[in-house]
Amino acid sequence: MAEYRKILGLLLEGRSYREVVEIAGCSHRDVARVRQEVQERGLTSAVAVRDSDLADWFPDGRRKVSEEYDQPDLSRVLASMKANRHFTLLLAWRRYVDTKDAGKKYGYSQFCALFTGYLRTHDLVAVLRHEPGRAMLVDWAGDTMDVIDTITGEVVRAILFVAVLPFSGLMFCRAYADMKSPAWLDAHVQAFAFFGGVTQIVVPDNPTTSTHQTHKGDAERVVNARYQQLADHYQTAIVPARVKKPRDKASAENAVNVVNKRVIGYLDDDVFTTLNELNTAIEERVREINHDIRRADDTTRWERFDTEEREMLGPLPDAGFEDVEWKELKAGRNYHITADTQRYSVPFALAGKLLRVRLTSSRVTVFDGHESICEHPRLTGRKGQYSTLPDHVPPQHRDIDGLGHVDVSTTEIYARADTEAKRVAIESAYQPLTPEPLPDWTTDQDLLTWLDHAGQ
Repeated sequence: MAEYRKILGLLLEGRSYREVVEIAGCSHRDVARVRQEVQERGLTSAVAVRDSDLADWFPDGRRKVSEEYDQPDLSRVLASMKANRHFTLLLAWRRYVDTKDAGKKYGYSQFCALFTGYLRTHDLVAVLRHEPGRAMLVDWAGDTMDVIDTITGEVVRAILFVAVLPFSGLMFCRAYADMKSPAWLDAHVQAFAFFGGVTQIVVPDNPTTSTHQTHKGDAERVVNARYQQLADHYQTAIVPARVKKPRDKASAENAVNVVNKRVIGYLDDDVFTTLNELNTAIEERVREINHDIRRADDTTRWERFDTEEREMLGPLPDAGFEDVEWKELKAGRNYHITADTQRYSVPFALAGKLLRVRLTSSRVTVFDGHESICEHPRLTGRKGQYSTLPDHVPPQHRDIDGLGHVDVSTTEIYARADTEAKRVAIESAYQPLTPEPLPDWTTDQDLLTWLDHAGQ
């Protein structure tokens, strides 16, 4: 909720809208509401304005709804988490639901959101710094690494995702072609798998792929829907780091610095042609950081994790999480659909047809209506790559060098072929699927003579 008294005082000082928004961390709409009250009531000083007056002038619509629900004792939850390392948010929610109060009960997701808001006004660092299995801090590393395409010479700047468990210092790192939502979510899935379990809290540093502002100028950021779905799947809570509170993300920033020096710095002179090559090299460097480097207490990150933190992590869910996106795409004359600049084949008979496409971080599945037609591994990196399955190629194209492959395992090799040469080959070999028009029989003298005699 906006600090209306602070906004009121700034407006009465003669501050501009922009200054009030920056100082109070509020939206322009909040400033406009306070300005209207000042003008209507002729206010010249905030001294005589009581808190009850502000509550009447600027009612919180959420309060009426929340009165219908039993409010959880979040201070008790926080105290239990500090006193008992085995106490989880899921356990706290189940106890809250089991109470026999008459009001409605919040769902688990909203319970986590309320706890997140409560932490913002309390010492978040005290919860994160000393308890094993409590939190995973995540961020994108600021520096990038180059991946060079051997065919085109194009350079793709790979961004490194970093996750760290602040208690043991155990680190995870993986490179991605971009910082979009699918990469962000997949990075979390890979990190949980690497650690072999789930922390109670995940603390991101407010990237736009994970949080957004409800209104422009709002200081508080809200967790995006897809990110919340991932949190619900893993039964963890997302607690974005507070703005201008560097202690909340100190461990993440330290991990990023380690990655910059001991991963990017070590690999800077090497040449990588695929993300897989780069990630293999990153895995070797991260293993050395976690297993070989001893710190001031003469322990490695892995030793402390293995002996004190591993058992404190929650279990991984039985089913894997996949971020799913659906699109409707039209197959072109070359019997390929284009999804996010990459091209995937369909049976040639479906050329020109509108198809439904299911996209995940690893697979592309094509449907004709509700029937699954084919599936491809999802292509990443250089734009304009092709994935073509042999069964999809029409007969007149099957003898053209460079089209189709023996089996699906060669898709990646084929995808790296020169796309322009491939396009020219397809179009030059294209043959219309409709038959040639028949000649006009009325001009065929032999046929006309034969018809005349046949009628006699």
